[in-house]
Amino acid sequence: MMGSQVTCIRLLRYELNRNRISLRTELASDLPPVKGDPVQLQQVLINLVMNAIESLRASADRLREILIRSAKNLDGALVQVDDSGPGIRPEPADRIFEPFFTTKPQGIGMGLSISRSIVESHGGRLWAKPGELHGVRFQFTVPMADTSDERAA
Repeated sequence: MMGSQVTCIRLLRYELNRNRISLRTELASDLPPVKGDPVQLQQVLINLVMNAIESLRASADRLREILIRSAKNLDGALVQVDDSGPGIRPEPADRIFEPFFTTKPQGIGMGLSISRSIVESHGGRLWAKPGELHGVRFQFTVPMADTSDERAA
């Protein structure tokens, strides 16, 4: 899982630099392999970071920062993406994972819905809550792989 996070960061470096957004990582070095398709899990992480970048584009009055963390937990691996953006108003917060619901002018409302489907298809869970950096925290869990599992990411 940690290798996937590093690959995603490399892919997103251009967008982060272009938008003057700093990225901090606190990646657990002792994460066990997780059960799943690494490309699909990378897609989830890229989507969450791109959403954070988009929310920060309009935040000129504060430090633009994204924090990606990973840790072991009872459910396997936990990945968190925090941003220092404006956050989510309570009204749409319960709907953000619905297909075709969007708060973005150019959004189509499929990114979070697809991300949740991917995580759930891997036996995990994806949810949002207020973030540590004043914005929003998206986090997901993915179960650990069986040591005999061929699909370990």
